[in-house]
Amino acid sequence: MRWLAALVLLAGCATIPPAGPPAAFAPDLRGTWTGTWGGAPVSLVVSEQATGSGESGLVLGPWQVLGERYPTATGVLTSTVDGELVSTHMSGLLSDAGRGLVLTVRAQSAAGEQWLRLRLVDADRLEGTGESQLRWGPRGPARLVRRTRPPA
Repeated sequence: MRWLAALVLLAGCATIPPAGPPAAFAPDLRGTWTGTWGGAPVSLVVSEQATGSGESGLVLGPWQVLGERYPTATGVLTSTVDGELVSTHMSGLLSDAGRGLVLTVRAQSAAGEQWLRLRLVDADRLEGTGESQLRWGPRGPARLVRRTRPPA
C-alpha cells in the first residue's frame, strides 16, 4: 500500500530537465521579458547575472570544490496560476545546448516548483517550454520578448 501512495505522489511531480554544459559566453539578459506560457500571460524580470555553482558538485563555504561554474540569472517570474498572476523569485542557469544559449529557469511558487527551458532565439526573444509541479500551474510552450533593457 505504501508503494501506491509513493506512486501517486511521484505522478504529480514535474521532472526538471538538467542544464547542458555551462555557456562559454553569456549575453546580458537583464531586463523585463513578457509573453505567454501555455497560452497565459507570463513575465520574467532578470535583475542580476553572475557566475555560480551548477546543479551538482560540492561547495564548501564560498568555494566550489567539485562541479562546474555556470553563468547564472536571478529575478522574478510572474505566471498565471489557477487564473491569477503569481510572482516569485526565480534562479536560472545559462547553458550551451549546441545550437545556442539556453536559460533554464527554476521557481518555487503557489503552483509548487516551476521550470522553463528557454532558448535565446535572438537578442530580444526567448522561446521554449515549461512545466509546473501541480496541475493548476502553467505548462507548455513559452514565448517571451524583451520589453525593457537595463540602463547602459
